[in-house]
Amino acid sequence: MSIVALQNIWEGLLAYNLTAANKRWLAERLLNEVEAEEAGTLQPYTMAEIEAMIAESEEDLRAGRFLSSDEAAAHRRMHMSKLLNQ
Repeated sequence: MSIVALQNIWEGLLAYNLTAANKRWLAERLLNEVEAEEAGTLQPYTMAEIEAMIAESEEDLRAGRFLSSDEAAAHRRMHMSKLLNQ
């Protein structure tokens, strides 16, 4: 993948106005993915990780940090269009 495409993905993520906790969660997932790929096997989420993700999602919902399905689809189309037009 090109640097430009990666930059577009990054800008797409920033458009979501992620909290520091969201960014940390993404960073940890990416790092875990890399480590698992390098080890040759993916590791399943632990129950504690799943419960933490659910709790964080529920808090985001209560705080109004979400997109409707129409908003999410429009956002995805916009960023996919950018990626495909590289």
